[in-house]
Amino acid sequence: MNSNIYLSPHFSLCEFTASATAHKYGIVNEAPDEAVENLRRLCYGTLEPLRNALGLPIIITSGYRTKTLNDKLSRSSKHSQHMQGQAADFYIGQTLMSRFLCISRRKQLIKAFRRIILDESIDYDQLIIYPSFIHVSYVSRSRNRHNILLGMRNGKFSALTRDAALSLI
Repeated sequence: MNSNIYLSPHFSLCEFTASATAHKYGIVNEAPDEAVENLRRLCYGTLEPLRNALGLPIIITSGYRTKTLNDKLSRSSKHSQHMQGQAADFYIGQTLMSRFLCISRRKQLIKAFRRIILDESIDYDQLIIYPSFIHVSYVSRSRNRHNILLGMRNGKFSALTRDAALSLI
């Protein structure tokens, strides 16, 4: 499949299949048709509404993963929704790094995290905020669980209630 196709107005398939780890190990990370359709649903159900609400770019750091690629990642679940094209990891805005941008990026992440929870036009299955990125998944409007978690640096998670998630600073 042509990785230059657009899944939605602001997201191309190549953003979800690009992987430094795949490149390093010579893994072809090509998404099958079913995963492409799942990525399209993720874009329209979650990522496009979030981008429109924030008015800022969303930078995908991890999207679709083949099982081989997923197995190479040390902290990745054996049942990762990335392997079905149902999940993406991202940050908001700038691509350059500096101390100021790190602080700004964290504020943008929290703003995006809160927006996903509060905005009824943005749907999700699982939402995890990490120190430097957000993981979000989308299955379908009727099957999304709306699980909210806090990701720790050690690879563990802490479940959050909606109120606890909204109180994050």
